[in-house]
Amino acid sequence: MFPDKNRMVRHANALWAVFVISTVPIVLQGRGLARNTDIIPLLFLALAAVSISNIGVMVFIQTSPRIMADRVRYDPIGRVYLILSTGAVLSEALSIYGLVLTLLSCSIFYVLGFTLVTWICLFWVRLKFKKNLGRIPDK
Repeated sequence: MFPDKNRMVRHANALWAVFVISTVPIVLQGRGLARNTDIIPLLFLALAAVSISNIGVMVFIQTSPRIMADRVRYDPIGRVYLILSTGAVLSEALSIYGLVLTLLSCSIFYVLGFTLVTWICLFWVRLKFKKNLGRIPDK
């Protein structure tokens, strides 16, 4: 996938920056899109449960040495990049959940909370990326 380590690092940094910038909250004015606002607390609980499972999958992918273990022999740089990008996409899903709740309820607190969790996850994914990158020998 990537012939050298430096090019992969540039692509990974660009991907990480896009995901961090895209979670900037959107301030809405007026009414939300939900006709029945009684569904918002139930939707919040459902999306919180999905978020917890999402974080669990992300932690498993970032910490498991068995994920794509056979790929480490022939493409270690591509493996590290795929693990980073999968973690970043799973993290970004959290801010989408907050955005959905914000659009329905017109309360900015949902997107702020979910975005904060997204940023924490993205920084953790970046730390794991740097650690995995340090394990790859320079050619």
